[in-house]
Parts: sequence; C-alpha cells; structure tokens
Amino acid sequence: MKLAAFLVLLAPALAFADDEPADLVCDQATVDPVVTPMRDVYLDAQRSACFRNEVSAGLDVHALIDNPGFHGVLGGDLSLAGRMIVKKAHELSVQVRVIDYAFVQNAVNKVTNTGVGPIVIGGAAGKPLSDTARAALVLRVELPFTRDEMDTTRSSAELGGVVTGVLGERLTLNARLSALGMHASSLAGSTSRLAFRAGSDIVFEPRTRHVGLQAGADLMAGWTRGFDAVLLRAGIHWAIHGGPWRFRSGVGVPVGGTERTNAIVDITVLHDL
Repeated sequence: MKLAAFLVLLAPALAFADDEPADLVCDQATVDPVVTPMRDVYLDAQRSACFRNEVSAGLDVHALIDNPGFHGVLGGDLSLAGRMIVKKAHELSVQVRVIDYAFVQNAVNKVTNTGVGPIVIGGAAGKPLSDTARAALVLRVELPFTRDEMDTTRSSAELGGVVTGVLGERLTLNARLSALGMHASSLAGSTSRLAFRAGSDIVFEPRTRHVGLQAGADLMAGWTRGFDAVLLRAGIHWAIHGGPWRFRSGVGVPVGGTERTNAIVDITVLHDL
C-alpha cells in the first residue's frame, strides 16, 4: 500500500510540460549509483532517475560461504547492456546475460554450472522536478524462454520510483522504492516470489567532478517471506578523463535478516553514446 501511494503521488510530477526546468542534476554521469543486486538477473539493480545513452559490459560476482570449512556457492555473470533516451522524457533499455557461472560445494559434492541468458528489457518515464531534482518511474521485465534451461520457465519484473536530487555543492542523493516479483514453473510445479525494496545512496564528487564516491543502503523484505536484509553499499564511479568511457565498481554486504549471501561485487565498464 505504501508503494502504491508513493507511485500515485509521483505520477503527476511526471506529466509532460513544455516549460520543464533545466536538468542540471544529471549533467554528470558519475551521479549514477553502483549496482550491487542481491536477486538474479540484476532484478533489484540500483539506478538514478537520470536517463542515458550508453552501452556497458558488467561483471557481477557473489559469494555465499558457510564456515567452518568451505561449503557454499561462488558465482558470477557477464552481462551486456544498453540504454537509449527517447524524446527526452522516456528511456528504453535491454540487458543480455551472456554467461552465468556457479560453483557449489558441500560436504559430499562439488558441482559447476554454466548458463546463458536471460534477456531483460526495461522502460522508464520521467522529467526534472526542478533545476536540481528529477523523478522517474521504472519498469524492468525478464523475457520468458530466453534462458538456456528450457525445462523451467521463468519470468521476473520490477516496478518502482526513483528520485535524484542535489543536496549540496558536491553531494547528490539517489532514493528508490520498488516492488519486484518472480514466477517459475516446470513439470514439477511452480513457485512465486514478491518483495519490496527501499534504499538510497549519497554520491560525493571531488573537485575534479569526474569521480563519484558513493555509500548507501537498501532494505528488502518479502523475498524469503520475511525480512531479507539491509544491504550496505559503497563504490566509485569514474568518468575516465571526463568521458566518454566510464568505470564503475562497488561492493554490497547484506546484514541481518534471512539473506545468506556474504557479498556482491560489481565491476562495469560503460561508454556514453
């Protein structure tokens, strides 16, 4: 209910107008947050309310380790993605996971698995609220039948609102509130998940204005039918020599709740178009 109220209040602010204020908050791409998702296929990927024309290649690594002795899961995936601005007020995106690797070990077995897919498409609508603030509604959907494992049909989606605003001369805030869900089915049965996520990040830009130092947190509940975790995050977003190439890297550590992942690491190279 809180999410629905938030989106209802945000929607009128996104109505199109001819006298839109300057979009100064999005001048520097380094205000975009690092991405440290806890869920599969970057379902809960963090972003700003700013729209970009860019392509990217990102490596996401995660670890779940049970001590004493190494029992757990090590995994990583390489994804290619792109975003495109449409008529200033809209954005379209696509992401393809080109390889997904997992290593699992317990007291008896060691297993590795390599997969391909899925394809995730997205859309966003937004506009500046003032010279120093912007809001956007964002939707991302995993296309079914785009994984190499065809025995199980999977689909997932996220719908949320994002606000980006200037707090000071070198400080920017990214805040988000969203709902995400997943459904999977096979001959053995089906399962569904629904979760709610809220979070924010502070971005500090040094005098060079080409580096964004970031820290923040996300709170998620519902995925494991309870309180999942608070994800503490930190990272850096660097526009190399001012662009068009950018480097983004961050680490997230879930604390509390039922989430068992120990850490998530993101390393991404981006190019502005």
